[in-house]
Amino acid sequence: MLDANGGRRTAPPTTDDPQTRRRSLIAGLSVVVLALGLLTWSKYLPYAGNVPDVLGSSDPGASILTADGTDGAAPGPSLAAGWHFTVAYLAGVWKALLAGLVIAAGVQVLLPSGWLRCAVGSRGGVAGGVRGSLLGTLTLMCSCCAAPVAVALRKARSGMPAAVGFWLGNPALNPVVLILLLAVLPWQWAALRFVGGATVVAIGIALARSQERRAFRDGKEMGAGAPSAPYSVRPSAAEFLRTLGGLTVRLLPEFLAVVFVLGTFRSALFPLGGTSGGTAVLVLALVIAGLLLPIPTGGEIAVVAGILAAGLPAPAAGALLVTLPVLSLPSLLMVRGAFPRRVLMGAAVTTAAVGLLAAVIAPVIV
Repeated sequence: MLDANGGRRTAPPTTDDPQTRRRSLIAGLSVVVLALGLLTWSKYLPYAGNVPDVLGSSDPGASILTADGTDGAAPGPSLAAGWHFTVAYLAGVWKALLAGLVIAAGVQVLLPSGWLRCAVGSRGGVAGGVRGSLLGTLTLMCSCCAAPVAVALRKARSGMPAAVGFWLGNPALNPVVLILLLAVLPWQWAALRFVGGATVVAIGIALARSQERRAFRDGKEMGAGAPSAPYSVRPSAAEFLRTLGGLTVRLLPEFLAVVFVLGTFRSALFPLGGTSGGTAVLVLALVIAGLLLPIPTGGEIAVVAGILAAGLPAPAAGALLVTLPVLSLPSLLMVRGAFPRRVLMGAAVTTAAVGLLAAVIAPVIV
């Protein structure tokens, strides 16, 4: 059952009843099998086919920013541009987005609290954040597809650092993206991406831990660091479907609307022809744009490669290498009910700062 805040309601401690343990085992294994099956379908098998092609050709494919434009330029603002971008984006993420929603419903309804503590740690805090980010390196999702699972982790009473680590770690620490970067661009770009992404994740976890401690002091936080009762609910298929439907209705309409609007105006967001203010203004504009626009997993590789091939300065590529994949406006909106505003603002500011730092470092190391 769900409580008034959308979290699972646990019964008072019962006993080591064999039937209770059996229900817990079946429910936990169901979530694991479901997650592995969905991730294999949506991520692992597609990667198994795509990665060898990129490694062999060093061609990351077309940039999602300019794919429907002419002469390698993004189309001007129009409803058609928004539609084409939305279709192209969903073609790249729909499987992972569906997997994220279904896994989120499974975590929220079926996953026993003991299994959750085992996955992200029983005490929460920084250790939980590290575990959450490591789980994110296995699920390999973009920030938007990871967002429903991060929301479900919070509703299932995981610690805030663990949920933040999972949400940011998915796009920032994706090992397959790093491998593809090594195949397409000089190794320094992959190193810059890894260090920048790890920095964002580490600071995000620290911010979440600080906020979690403040909430504990105020008696408002019930995460992985708080005592919890044994798992003794009886989840049903109907409850799972209701939760999945609720997540879908609550998250997808707004998500699609924001993606469409951002796609409509992406030529204005990304002035890839340069700006009158020079490189500094261009980098600032791209940092902001990178925080707004969503892209499929690994889509930033084609964007960065295209920018460099077009002769734009390395700082512009360095800024987008970090900001474009790690966060997006749709992702921030999807998780806004799960994390305090201070944590979300801190994650956005941190990503922007690291993106600016990457812009400064890029011309020095490449």
